[in-house]
Amino acid sequence: MGLQFILGDATTDHAGTMATMVQANLQADSQNQIFYLVPNHIKFEAEVDLLKRLRAQTASVNGVYAQNRVQVLSFSRLAWYFLKNTALYQQPRLDRASNTMLVAKILGESKEELTIYAGEAHNTGFVTQLADQLSELVTGRITAEDLNTTVVALRPGDRHRAKLRDLGIILDHYEAEIGPYATNASLLSGLQQVMRNQDLSHTFIYLNDFNVFSASETGLVETMIETAAEVTVSLVLDKPYPAAPPVAPNLFLPAGRLYHRLYQKAKTMKVPIRLDRFAKPRPLSEGMKHLADWWQTSTNLQPQAPAQTAQNKEVELAVATDPYHELRTVARQIYQAVRQGARYRDFLILARRLDPYAAVIPAIFEEFNIPQFTDLERPMKDHPLVVLIESLFAIQDHDYQYQDVMRLLHTELLLPENMDIAAFRDALDTTDNHLVRTGITGKKRWTQTDPWRYFQRNPNADDSQLDPEADKTAQINAIKTLVADTVPQLLRQWQTAKTGREAAASLYQWLQTTGVIDQLNVWRQTANADGDLSRSQANEQAWDTFTQLLNDYATILGEADFNRDQFRELLAAGFASATYTQIPSTLDSVVISETGLVRLAKAKHVYVIGATNTAMPDVPNDSGVLNSEERQLLAAQLPDDRFLPEQGPTTTLGDPFINYLGFMAASEKLTLSYPMQNTQENSENQASPYFRQLAQALQLTPATWAPAGLGTSLKAVLGSPRAMLSDFVRAAGEAQHQKLPLSRSWQGVLASLKQTKLAPLAQKLAGSLTYQNNPGRLDPTLAVQLYGRDMNVSVSRLETYYRNQFEYFLKYGLLLQPRPEFELSPADTGGLFHAVLDQYLTQLRDAGQTLADVTAADVAAAVPPLVAAITKRPGYEILGSTHRMAYLTSRLSRLLIQVLTNMRQQQRRTGFRPMRTELQFGRIGDTRGLPGLSWPLPHGGRVNVRGKIDRLDVYRESDAQRFMVVDYKSTQHRFDDSDAYYGIALQMLTYVEAMANVPADPPFVPAGALYFHLQDPKFKFSTDLDLDIDRLKAFKYLGFLVAKDGADLAAVDKTISAETGGRSMMVPLGFKKDGAFNYNQSNILTPEDLSAYLLHNQALIIDAASRILAGDIALAPFQYGQESTVISNSDYQSIMLFDPATGFDHYNHVPKLKRKEVLDRVTTDPTQIPHHRQEDSQA
Repeated sequence: MGLQFILGDATTDHAGTMATMVQANLQADSQNQIFYLVPNHIKFEAEVDLLKRLRAQTASVNGVYAQNRVQVLSFSRLAWYFLKNTALYQQPRLDRASNTMLVAKILGESKEELTIYAGEAHNTGFVTQLADQLSELVTGRITAEDLNTTVVALRPGDRHRAKLRDLGIILDHYEAEIGPYATNASLLSGLQQVMRNQDLSHTFIYLNDFNVFSASETGLVETMIETAAEVTVSLVLDKPYPAAPPVAPNLFLPAGRLYHRLYQKAKTMKVPIRLDRFAKPRPLSEGMKHLADWWQTSTNLQPQAPAQTAQNKEVELAVATDPYHELRTVARQIYQAVRQGARYRDFLILARRLDPYAAVIPAIFEEFNIPQFTDLERPMKDHPLVVLIESLFAIQDHDYQYQDVMRLLHTELLLPENMDIAAFRDALDTTDNHLVRTGITGKKRWTQTDPWRYFQRNPNADDSQLDPEADKTAQINAIKTLVADTVPQLLRQWQTAKTGREAAASLYQWLQTTGVIDQLNVWRQTANADGDLSRSQANEQAWDTFTQLLNDYATILGEADFNRDQFRELLAAGFASATYTQIPSTLDSVVISETGLVRLAKAKHVYVIGATNTAMPDVPNDSGVLNSEERQLLAAQLPDDRFLPEQGPTTTLGDPFINYLGFMAASEKLTLSYPMQNTQENSENQASPYFRQLAQALQLTPATWAPAGLGTSLKAVLGSPRAMLSDFVRAAGEAQHQKLPLSRSWQGVLASLKQTKLAPLAQKLAGSLTYQNNPGRLDPTLAVQLYGRDMNVSVSRLETYYRNQFEYFLKYGLLLQPRPEFELSPADTGGLFHAVLDQYLTQLRDAGQTLADVTAADVAAAVPPLVAAITKRPGYEILGSTHRMAYLTSRLSRLLIQVLTNMRQQQRRTGFRPMRTELQFGRIGDTRGLPGLSWPLPHGGRVNVRGKIDRLDVYRESDAQRFMVVDYKSTQHRFDDSDAYYGIALQMLTYVEAMANVPADPPFVPAGALYFHLQDPKFKFSTDLDLDIDRLKAFKYLGFLVAKDGADLAAVDKTISAETGGRSMMVPLGFKKDGAFNYNQSNILTPEDLSAYLLHNQALIIDAASRILAGDIALAPFQYGQESTVISNSDYQSIMLFDPATGFDHYNHVPKLKRKEVLDRVTTDPTQIPHHRQEDSQA
């Protein structure tokens, strides 16, 4: 027996001293066996390092070296070594995931006994935290009885009693439940018993790179000290502490406390304690030696010698603009160093917290083509297999809700047979759009035998027409069939399962029969073929974790009555705590880690990034189940061999030691940096106190790490070709912004890059620097291919062209459409209104009636059945989707009743009667109506204009049929002469011309064009309220009338006339007392004015068609004044990226004109087209 300490600060070679001792043990007796124990995550590195050192001490320095008497192990592997053939080791392992599942079960079953934790069984985050806490308690050798003793010792009103009481109850159940399992604590305890009963007189045990032990580990080490031939403990410690532990401030506080505990225990056990040995110094640069000395004296608050600048060249400080450029600069420096002969493994990158860098690490190191290994646990909860299983439960809980079904399908683990992944993704996108548009949800819809039909609004139609699409119908039904044939089967099995084992087996079998397991294997094989070992292992580990959880569930609850919610919660809790085990893809790689993880001191250059005041020193975490105060209460009641790790504010005492070990992992150079900007919180960082103290004490001036710029030398930014391309783009962009010439050296970079395989990307990125948001022009040949030599258009399309030529191209040339959504849009309500009004007025006409002939009760009875019939058509699914939508449908019915009732009142005041509704002219789809408008184009071809008049009202005279076109609008509209002049309001004039051209006897003569606002007006209550009159006023037609005198309009409103005067309550018409038009109350065009307007309207149509076929697609939205509605109301903003602030994008700004100004222009030359901004560049 014997205890040997090897001491020395971080500048010494502990491993070398231990290797010498190991070699001496091996040579002293051929029966001697060596166990070299290190933390688990450095076991492989430590084994390679020790064997290299042992080989160096033998004659075969360069030959093959093997050693069967030396075992380099972690505590867990040591347990395997001694216990692998015991019954204990054959028990199921309780890993972190299965432990969390077990704790979730305990919480659910014991909630009646609990107070503050009674409702936490469904909180997977808390369950994971509690599971870790219970493991920590067991590892700390703390029992439920210990917790109960602490509760008893607290005064009755103490705020901690209830929490510790609950924890004691849970721990009591936990201790009973973990009996059949092998836990870390039970394995260490079992190992301790085995070592007590074995002859270890020839066993030498070495412990290296440990600074703290858990209570279970401490007990095991104490047993080793008592039973082994000798135990050697290496500690990073400046001096021994046999009599008393060190007190703060002390750099070596953690190691000093461990020394004192082990020393005193050995003394109590009367084990011989050897004289302390001190490790020999390891090769370090002078700057690193000086840093170590300064750090130790500074932390211990000892006097320091004046800094010598010459000693500090191996320590660098830097300030970066942000985390991205901080890490990018590190990568560049490593790239440059490797080109000078360094190896990637010479570099270690550390941060106290890697979170701010995690997202950019892969991209940056891939850009510089640097192999890296990020030693950071990745959670498994987002793996597609986990998502798929969670989605299955959610589908059952929420009755096939859209989000849950799509989440399941987007895992791409459940695929139809005989459909490749590209086809599946396309079909899934189509289905996604269909579900969003139709709002399909619920098991009934997903499993219905009738196939779904895919309808899409036809971009070539001028109304809300929906056209079926056979290909997409096949796609959505393939997805529907996939879900209907697989998901309900499993959910039914869960509903009928009697025991937990049945439910677990049904899930496994379902994954097998549906091809999920096969798909996981395909993923793994593909990753292996791609050389992506990490991705391959992630899929394998996710499956292994799932099967382990399923086995644990079957073991724990297999024979109990099946509880589906519990099954879900246990699986979720298990996956929530599961992480991937990572393995470096190559031995020569840059390691990226956190300072809290122990690492072998083998790097030449260490970069410590993120040195901010919130990371160094680290902000204490006191958010566990047991906080620091409760741990202290518990510690006061415990014997020395039972304890928990420190937590909270006291951990800051060990923070300098953690950073010291990180700094001193370097043998030649340390670079400490921090980013000025906190990109996660959009705030500014402050430098760590360590950073500031180093700068002051070592007389260091921090370097500035900024993005490459115009003034940056090429030598400073030398990197991989891809990285140089990024830097060129930034430098060239800066030159352009500052209007400065780009240096010849940077121009040379671009020229060189164009000779590499990056040439296409370099050309594209370089072109982006001179990019202007100018779509240019289409080749006329391509324009003809898009639109046809003879253009068949609606007037609303041409209005779109005059508002924004580029939007016209996107919408009607490329046929781009916004993704349809399941919402009640103005187009939906407008389509419903038009259909109901058309059908009802048509019914009356067919019956030889008009609205004036029916009663209000007739209207009220007729509308609801029409609404009900129309809402069953494709496209109106939303109106039957919810109770709220059913209520809105009833509201729409009432609105239509009110509209028709008011029309009835209006028709009783006028001689005009509806002649036709939804009157089509020209060809729309496969149907033809009245003759359309058609004109030849200057450069060949014709423009054919089609449209649909909502309602045509006619008053027959002996020599003429006076007509008014009526257009229904969901918002209030007026006829705007300026809009008509510029081409953004062509509709009414075009409709008038279309009807005026229809051959008839007697001929059609225009009497006006009016807008009718479909609305549900609200009236303010007053004592003199007359609803009939107020409704007439609210539903007043707006637009223009055509007349040379009052006699022409005598039939428009029979309640007024030129002779009697007055103002109409239903049309824009009023007379003065002398019989003249009151133009303040009227909107009148003379027949001559109308003719000029129609000629100008015709010229606008011909001009628009000509320019469309010429390829004019300028991005110059129409604008009056400062309004921006053409852009803000567009569905294509994300494509156009129109921004006048850039200086490149411009509106087509025009003055607002009054009627007199318009008439002056159109009567002078009706064919004169207003100026529109054109772009000169060519596409």
